[in-house]
Amino acid sequence: MSFADFSSIDNLLKLLQDHQHLAYVVLFFGAFFETVIPFSLVVFGEVFFLTGALLAGMGVLNIVGVIAVLYIGGILGDNASYWMGRHYGEGLFERLQHWPLVGRLVHRENYDKGIEFFRRRGALAVFIARLSGPLSWITPAMAGIFRLDYVTFLRFNTPAVIIGISEFVIIGYFFGRHLDTILGWMHNYAPAFAVVVAGLIALILIVRRYFNWRAEIDRTRAEVVEFVSRHFGLSLIIIGLVIIGVFYIINAN
Repeated sequence: MSFADFSSIDNLLKLLQDHQHLAYVVLFFGAFFETVIPFSLVVFGEVFFLTGALLAGMGVLNIVGVIAVLYIGGILGDNASYWMGRHYGEGLFERLQHWPLVGRLVHRENYDKGIEFFRRRGALAVFIARLSGPLSWITPAMAGIFRLDYVTFLRFNTPAVIIGISEFVIIGYFFGRHLDTILGWMHNYAPAFAVVVAGLIALILIVRRYFNWRAEIDRTRAEVVEFVSRHFGLSLIIIGLVIIGVFYIINAN
């Protein structure tokens, strides 16, 4: 197929239909490397979650296959991060504590504090982190570094991965199923839509700036605990929405 054939969306969709196995492989590795350091710094899993679900909603991919590869990839990726942190974390602390500037933060006392924190609140931290954006990139590795019990990690991380990915799968699948209607609505109400989008972007930037400001002021363990506790109610709401979305996908098929 020549490069010119990609000028048509129909041709691109047909290409994906003819090579579904490749699409599933890409989705799997996207979900896998989302939380594997250092790949997590450049791989944004949300892109793969939304794209896979969108294509499933459009009928290009099978929704069950998309969900399966995303869940498996996410769970295996988090487990890989955990074991990397568990195997190399303590040795990394031992080496970094002798560095001139880094050693002020990375030293044995803070390592012991991290172990104590994950011993007391690690299960909740692992669960909430998967629903809290950037925290999901590093928390599995941190759980391994600070020696959270593996069975506990597995029990709380696995359902959190499923719920966290499901948020994006439901949104993407809904848009894929109703893409023509949504595009028609956007064409008729483009100005209002632009205002809403601009408002949402502004809100996101304000919220991000607020959390960055808070993080710069105080990075103590108490703030981490407060952050986790404060978002517990939000996590319950997200879980409820995910359950509703699952029923929607089941009924739609």
